[in-house]
Amino acid sequence: MPGARAATSGAPSRVLVALAAAVLALAPAACGAEPAAPPPAPGPSGAPGARSAPTSPTAAAPVDPAVACVDAVLGRLDTRGRAAQLVMAGVPADGLTEGGRAALAQGAGGVILTDAAGGEASATQVAATVREVQEAAEIPVIVAVDQEGGRVQDLAGDGFSRIPAAATQGRDVAGLRADAQDWAREMAGAGVTLDLAPVADVVDPALGEDNEPVGALDRGFGTDPQRVGRAVAAFVEGMEAGGVATTLKHFPGLGRVRENTDFADAADDVTGVDDPGLASFRAGIEAGAPVVMMSSAVYEKIDPDRRALFSRAVVTDLLRGRLGFTGVVTTDDVGAAAALADVPVGERAVRFVQAGGDQVLTVRPGDVSPMVAALAAEAADDPDFAGRLEESARRVLALKADRGVIGCEAPPTGR
Repeated sequence: MPGARAATSGAPSRVLVALAAAVLALAPAACGAEPAAPPPAPGPSGAPGARSAPTSPTAAAPVDPAVACVDAVLGRLDTRGRAAQLVMAGVPADGLTEGGRAALAQGAGGVILTDAAGGEASATQVAATVREVQEAAEIPVIVAVDQEGGRVQDLAGDGFSRIPAAATQGRDVAGLRADAQDWAREMAGAGVTLDLAPVADVVDPALGEDNEPVGALDRGFGTDPQRVGRAVAAFVEGMEAGGVATTLKHFPGLGRVRENTDFADAADDVTGVDDPGLASFRAGIEAGAPVVMMSSAVYEKIDPDRRALFSRAVVTDLLRGRLGFTGVVTTDDVGAAAALADVPVGERAVRFVQAGGDQVLTVRPGDVSPMVAALAAEAADDPDFAGRLEESARRVLALKADRGVIGCEAPPTGR
């Protein structure tokens, strides 16, 4: 169940480390990258490595049961089922709707709890909704929520603390870890797996409140990358200690744009691959955040022709390559975002996965069907994309195993 694992002090989990190795082994074939040297393995006489000391078959490294479990779940899924695992759909926090039920019937891999239809949902109502969701799901799902604090707090009813805005949280970095742990315990107790926070964006002090997506809403921890990085790490570590995974957003940063991509196109003509503002994301990755959310803006110094979430230069080369991130890469909401209005719904999912992304988030449950159909169709036409799809499905399932969402207990020993 969510929150059942002990705190890991920011260290990557056994499941995610092992699955990252498996994913990296798939990456060259799927993405056209230059293959890495394979690990040494025992082989017959005359084969590469045959000069090494002979190894008994019984001395082979034991199979990690959690990895074997993920492999088993993945093996039971056809292409469409794997595609569905990559989509996360919106569900009101106070009850599963017919639209949400239909999305789960499509095999959606996760849900995001949105504003309650009847006001602020209590912890009791949220827990009931999560039970409904998991009972309706074909494979247990990740349950996410936007719980930053301040103006962005979707769970604020009875049983949930009022969380201050990040601008306030950032003033007391020393106390933030303990506070985040308390907030996480409340969420985990209601069945939440993943918080779509913290905001790691560093706001340009020259913009301040003219930075609509972050500065104007007090969503950032500050304007100094190092101080923001310390706050990000404290939030990540506190949430983990309380049993909830975290999401760094919005990579590679929305602190230098004016427009909010929820309502308009946005572009950054300053941020580059060596930008000091990336330090806050690096700090969150080192603290153990297992998910990174992509920005929907264009970064002209990195890839002037594509929005970040559709850019291989941003997702694969910068985030995975230069920053070394091996976890799940997710989108911001791609359902209602005005910045993506010119891209067909299914194509939004395909372009993201082509760029190296894993999890497509939409608050509109009706988007699940066209997204799954488009992903499956692309995989049927393109073997390389099919490999890319499998890689992402494996990452999503590894996150589920790591959080205790899918049961990956060790198999019984003996006869």
